Amino acid sequence: MRKQHRVFMTPLFFIILTIFVGVSVGGAALAKQRKKSSSGKTSSKASPGKKRSGSSQVAKRGNSKTGSGRRVSRKTSRSRAGESQVSSKQTLLRKRGKLTRAERRALASNRSSRGRRARARYLARLRAIQARDSALRNIAAGNILKDDATGEDPEIRAAALNALRGRSGTVVVMDPTSGRVYSVVNQQMALGSPVKPCSTVKMIVGLAALHEGVFDPNQDVQVSTRWGMNLTDALARSNNPVFQVLGRMLGYDRVMQYAHDFGFGSKTGINYTGESDGFLPDQGEQETGHMSSHGDGFGVTAIQLAAFTSAVANGGNLYTPRVPRTAEDAQNFTPELKRRIVMAPEDRMRLLAGMMGAVNYGTAKLAYNPLGQVAGKTGTCTGNRDRLGLFTSFSSADNPRLVVTVITTGSTEAGKRAAEIAGRIYSAISPRFFRDRLAAPAAAAGSEIPMEKEVGHLKH
Repeated sequence: MRKQHRVFMTPLFFIILTIFVGVSVGGAALAKQRKKSSSGKTSSKASPGKKRSGSSQVAKRGNSKTGSGRRVSRKTSRSRAGESQVSSKQTLLRKRGKLTRAERRALASNRSSRGRRARARYLARLRAIQARDSALRNIAAGNILKDDATGEDPEIRAAALNALRGRSGTVVVMDPTSGRVYSVVNQQMALGSPVKPCSTVKMIVGLAALHEGVFDPNQDVQVSTRWGMNLTDALARSNNPVFQVLGRMLGYDRVMQYAHDFGFGSKTGINYTGESDGFLPDQGEQETGHMSSHGDGFGVTAIQLAAFTSAVANGGNLYTPRVPRTAEDAQNFTPELKRRIVMAPEDRMRLLAGMMGAVNYGTAKLAYNPLGQVAGKTGTCTGNRDRLGLFTSFSSADNPRLVVTVITTGSTEAGKRAAEIAGRIYSAISPRFFRDRLAAPAAAAGSEIPMEKEVGHLKH
């Protein structure tokens, strides 16, 4: 019995011993693993502290130099705040049903904040524009103080200065029948600062197209299969597509040929100092159509434009502009003909119809003068940097006595504003030149100025 008991207990003893050893070994391994884990956490907590102390020293050194770390963090926080605002706004906008009062306030606050930022940008831009305009006016005022007014007509000069009213610009007033200059206000700009002619280039293209016969002047110029406009209305309303069509019909070479013959690209020969040649577009740099409607690539001076307008007014005599410097020169003033440009009477009258239309119902209505029919052409565009307003004109159409050319520059300038300046000049000085019309209405345009013997011809 004892032997059987021993036989039975011996295996049981070994089983219990094995279980005990296993449990002990497992518990030791688990304790060791926990110890390692706890020591790892301790070291991980300790190491960031070390890293932070090191990085804080680097950050301090970096911040003492540039502060870039702080700026980046602020920028990041602002970016996250902006993203959060956008997200919340989009969530409110997508929400269906009625918004709560708090939600409506949040949405209104976001909109008002966006409006304030937009207004701030607008005001900053407006201040920059105003500063630029003020600088242009100051430059013009300084240039006017340097003008040599010797021999100019003091009454006409005073009228031109009063009409400008401190704006940045130039005025030329001259006699179209002789080339005598009455006044040039802001001579540096009028003679030495070529500008883009804008839509006044349409006078060149219109005369060239009429003389070359590239279209039927009794018919509309067809811009497309469904639409066209006659030359008179196209000039009066300064229609760009019509003159782009005419320019392409003429081609670059013929437009340049006529522009040069009309006095552009070379000095007029006026007896003031500092005159510029101006310049004509280089072939290939400008598209002929756009060049013929907007004046791209051209650089013209106010005195060149006034001399050309005088030739249109008198029927083709391109005079050298001159101011009589002495009383004797004024008494014995003799016109100096530079050349005679070919201008058929019927072509001139067609051009005049459009120029009178500009004043009567088109872009230059502010130049209207009851004492004489003003004929003129406006121009509005952007030059190298600033807006340009041009108006070149003469009065009266049936008996030209005055040419007035105005060029202004600034953020709000336009051809109609230049025409308004010219209108004030005509109003001030016309009674002196048209006294016989004070008691009678202005005669309708129709008579022609006697043609002088041609001294030169345009060669084709």
